[in-house]
Amino acid sequence: MNDTRDFKALTRRIGYRFKDEGLLRMVFMHTSYVNEHPEEGLVSNQRLEYLGDAVVELTVTHELYELMRDSDEGRLSSLRAKLVCTDALSYAAQKLGIADYLMMGRGADKTGERGNPTVLEDAFEALAGAVYLDGGFKKAARFVKKALEVQIRNAVESGGSLSGSSDYKTALQISLQKNGPVDIRYVLRMTDGPPHDRVFYIDVVLAGKTIGSGSGRSKKDAEQAAAKNALREIRNKG
Repeated sequence: MNDTRDFKALTRRIGYRFKDEGLLRMVFMHTSYVNEHPEEGLVSNQRLEYLGDAVVELTVTHELYELMRDSDEGRLSSLRAKLVCTDALSYAAQKLGIADYLMMGRGADKTGERGNPTVLEDAFEALAGAVYLDGGFKKAARFVKKALEVQIRNAVESGGSLSGSSDYKTALQISLQKNGPVDIRYVLRMTDGPPHDRVFYIDVVLAGKTIGSGSGRSKKDAEQAAAKNALREIRNKG
């Protein structure tokens, strides 16, 4: 295999430089490529994914435990499940540009497997496993926390009320970033009412254009409302 991939940009994004680049290359070795090239004796990323799954879950568990001290076990478990699900991890993989580095079989690539959320989730977990093997748990946890920073922050800011459909900010980010990273900003347009009964008005801005607006009794509620309305507009337009 003549592998000419350059991982410099990726290692800058993840904030970690591998001592063993062979581990990093294994992260992106999809089973379809291994199966199409048995003569090369390659190893897929499945074992690394198995290890990384545990690294991601422990990191997220510890973060929630430390940041949400007033939440009980049930609420923490529910939040963790949503933070380590396919949507959340494939979104993190998209931000890192992981799809560009995957070694895929021709058939799998033709059918769009490179952008399959489960494939991206597995590669993200494999990357966490590889960082763990190469640099230890502290480095791996730092990578995971940085990659999932947005989702974890939204979970904490929601006060533990995150549910399958109520975290519209994360849902909007996932929807908009299917084709690559984008810059989404939440801008306070105005406030209204007396200090004890204030209403906040927020616009969601993408590339200088307002794509949704919302209001609420707090900035957090207004941001969620704006994201919800932006999602509705996107879905209405197909």
